[in-house]
Amino acid sequence: MLRINGRPAHPLPEAFWHGFFVFTTLRLLQGQPLWLPAHLERLRRHAAALGLAFPGFAALEQEVMHFSLAKADLLLRLVVFPEGYASSARPFVPPPAAAYTSGVRVWLTARQIHPDLGRYKTGSYLAYRLARLEAERHGCFEGLLLDKDGYLADGSRTSLLLYREGELCALLGGLEGITRQKVLECAAGMGFRVGKVRLRPDELTGQLLLAGTGVGLLPVGQPTDAALQELIARFRP
Repeated sequence: MLRINGRPAHPLPEAFWHGFFVFTTLRLLQGQPLWLPAHLERLRRHAAALGLAFPGFAALEQEVMHFSLAKADLLLRLVVFPEGYASSARPFVPPPAAAYTSGVRVWLTARQIHPDLGRYKTGSYLAYRLARLEAERHGCFEGLLLDKDGYLADGSRTSLLLYREGELCALLGGLEGITRQKVLECAAGMGFRVGKVRLRPDELTGQLLLAGTGVGLLPVGQPTDAALQELIARFRP
């Protein structure tokens, strides 16, 4: 069900057909939103970057409250576009348990993030969708995207992290992921060294990890480091 400005709506506004909106997706755990302030603040900043009027935190919090009443595990999407704001929700289905212990596979695509908009969570989503479909055709969980200079920048639905020699780094270039930032903060509290890095695919050594609202923290391949296994467990849905 789609809601716009607090009410069920149909048909879609024109801005939706052009991808002229910003959005965030957050998890509701038995109706309780996870990291709501961080999601709303990022949404506000990204709306400002595109020149979209932000409806205010109270209006969007009201949408969260509407879906919280079901006290269910949901993925809730909040959208800001020229005509106002929208929300929709779907059941949350986490990856299988084995994915967190045995790891998943990824596929390196030739898709590139937008050179100007790649840092923002906008409706210009085609490259990400095509990367995911390409990965799925090759039996992989996630498709990786590059920036215009050939550096690894993003996943089709997750943000990228790299663990090696006791250090956990965010791969620069793509969207500022909320879950990834929370992982870095938690890792620092656990004694990990944390940082940022920009790497080409052939420079990738160590343990790649995928962070996102719908997955928590997923390893690419089986993690063998005990501390890393503990970090993954902390973010497992």
